[in-house]
Amino acid sequence: MVFLVAMIVLVAVGVLLWKAMAAQALATSSTASDDAPTGPTRAAQGPGRSRRPRPVAPDDDPEFLRHLDDQLRRSDRDDPPAS
Repeated sequence: MVFLVAMIVLVAVGVLLWKAMAAQALATSSTASDDAPTGPTRAAQGPGRSRRPRPVAPDDDPEFLRHLDDQLRRSDRDDPPAS
């Protein structure tokens, strides 16, 4: 029982130290957007800062899907059904 309580306390202290170190690193960082830790400790971006565009997965990219559809239609036209 004592071991369980000690583990819970140790984990709680570790989490608090991690959060404190991340907040300190964020406050002293010269480039907050590149060197800041991810997660809830990251400061919100102001109205003057633009975000980098995120990469789009192929199944979410309309241009890729259009190209794939064109390829499939072209292959259907070129290959008649085998009956």
